[in-house]
Amino acid sequence: MYPLFALPIAYLLGSIPTAVWVSRIYKNIDIREHGSKNAGLTNVFRVLGWKPALPVIAVDLAKGFFAPFIAMQLNGTPEVYSWLPVVAGLLVVLGHSFTCLARFKGGKGVLTTLGVFLALQPVLALTCFSFWGLLFVTTKYVSVASIGACVMLSVLSAVCFAQNCDGMNIYVLILSQLVAIFVIIKHKANMVRLYHGTENGFGKKRKT
Repeated sequence: MYPLFALPIAYLLGSIPTAVWVSRIYKNIDIREHGSKNAGLTNVFRVLGWKPALPVIAVDLAKGFFAPFIAMQLNGTPEVYSWLPVVAGLLVVLGHSFTCLARFKGGKGVLTTLGVFLALQPVLALTCFSFWGLLFVTTKYVSVASIGACVMLSVLSAVCFAQNCDGMNIYVLILSQLVAIFVIIKHKANMVRLYHGTENGFGKKRKT
């Protein structure tokens, strides 16, 4: 049963509130009380600058990657626990967004999701990240890029599953759909601001 220890490990990894701790260490503030009030990379960058944003990138990516990676290492019987890395991937994203170490108020899970799929499906992850970059460069909105990348993740994972791509099984397909929907829902407030033209974009002024 020891492979199942990967599941609480995944949630606890996800629960590391990187943005909250970094903002506390760097400037003794709670990032959830400033800017967009989201405990994520973009808000840290806007409020505190690029230097404190770097450890947020590193840790949030790493915890997303290592949750399924640890599950794969502990999984001595893949035919029995083939779902284990995928569930670990889901738990690390949920832990990031609902962290038990910061009153269950975390981030939206974009970086952590990227880390998860870098471990499970690296080509798919890098393709979606490239699409994220393209959308960000063209629109200047992180939220638009993140939502678009989630849509791309959902579509490409379905295509890969239909074409029987290497490593793409039903569990990874389900994870990609669940995580994509979850992250998009977490951007609900951003979508409302985009609709009203009040969303902050890099290099764009907020409309009044």
